Amino acid sequence: MSYYVAGSLAIALLALLYWTRPARRRQLAQHRGMASVLLVLVIAGLATCLVSVRLERPDHVVERGAKPVAIAVAFDLSPSMRAVPNPALEGEQPPRFERAKAALGDFFRTLEERRQPVYVSIVGFTREAQIIMGWDQSIGQVQDILQYAIAPDLFGSTGTSIEAAVGALDDAFAMLPAAAEADSRKLAIIVSDGEDTMRASSFDYAKLALADAGFDLIALQAGLLDAAEGLPVYGAAGDFEGFRTVGGERFTVPDVGAMQAIADAPARAGLYLRAEMPDTVARMAAFAAGGGAGRRAPGAAWLSTFGMFAVVSVLSAVIIR
Repeated sequence: MSYYVAGSLAIALLALLYWTRPARRRQLAQHRGMASVLLVLVIAGLATCLVSVRLERPDHVVERGAKPVAIAVAFDLSPSMRAVPNPALEGEQPPRFERAKAALGDFFRTLEERRQPVYVSIVGFTREAQIIMGWDQSIGQVQDILQYAIAPDLFGSTGTSIEAAVGALDDAFAMLPAAAEADSRKLAIIVSDGEDTMRASSFDYAKLALADAGFDLIALQAGLLDAAEGLPVYGAAGDFEGFRTVGGERFTVPDVGAMQAIADAPARAGLYLRAEMPDTVARMAAFAAGGGAGRRAPGAAWLSTFGMFAVVSVLSAVIIR
């Protein structure tokens, strides 16, 4: 039995015992109007508790027959995704791509716990894109690809093209199995630090393509905004010696504006998130489940607490009086 139901019944019993005392029965006869108001308030509070308990469901439960979600991930494999902050200033931290992998891994683990049926495909991109994993319904397989396949050896030496990522996503959804095409919701996740090193027109083409895309989109950005990051150089003993200079620059700066523009581009729903934020996984899971912005509304537990508070407050006020 729910604690809220037990608490509601206990309060109702105490109220009944209190008001059935002879002295209180005489008071009720003299102040029927006030007693009626109090009775209505108490009943309303108890009803709030019971209704909220009726609506209460564990977060990880998915209704049988839940609509599958086809998720295509485009992962940035450009050199800047290997950037780390200075360990002497910020402590040892994993590179950007590892932070993004961790967020994705927790996201898919959450979907698995909720028993959300999925189809997943993963592509990697720099100036061009390549398929890393075709459509698969096994989240275990997805986790293996994230852990072992997306590794430093896979990263290229060329820059980033968001246009190539969007084109790869379109191609991936075009290869979605017919059974999934018919009844699944389509969601794309672009993982990048946002540093599009191609010409500006390429990025504009990407936004135009997203405006016509038939899928929702999460723009997942990797990269710290409050610390300088660069490509590390390590000595023979594995000690940090500094940052490598690339294109005349020692540091690589995430482009927040670009990733936000990507999230705003789809005609359908879009969401911008950062891999390093603590609520990212929860918001991704909420977005995948319902297409909203990932902010949770007050749930049944909140309603129950409010109802119990109202009941106790009213009874306390009457008793003190």
